[in-house]
Amino acid sequence: MRLDFWKVIGACETFDEAGVDAALRGIEGRLRSLSPEELVMFHRQLVVKLELLDRDELASIPVRRPGGETWEQSIDGFLYARCACMLAGKEESRRVFSEPGRFAVFVDSAMLSTEELLYLARAEYRRRTGKAMRGVPVPK
Repeated sequence: MRLDFWKVIGACETFDEAGVDAALRGIEGRLRSLSPEELVMFHRQLVVKLELLDRDELASIPVRRPGGETWEQSIDGFLYARCACMLAGKEESRRVFSEPGRFAVFVDSAMLSTEELLYLARAEYRRRTGKAMRGVPVPK
């Protein structure tokens, strides 16, 4: 069984509240067509891809506010920024590896709603099977 992770993810074009919500709803819809085994595979791939982005040069990019104020990313904020990077799609996620500065667009307090990506496959698995997804870590 082969699962095309990036086909399920798609690519979010705009990172405002409406764009992120639309991207997440699209993923949620595509997850509904997967089998429980594929949901587990998707979640495992998500964890691996998020861990690949767990790099010091990305974590050290400061959060910048419109007024010029900056502060360090929190642990949770860095996770949500990595989720936002995933939502941007395969090509943008790959570009971040060769050009870490591109990650700065995802380091924004407006990206908090991208956290939902972490739970979509698990929620669909529970809805479908009535059981919790076991043996698959939650991304850190």
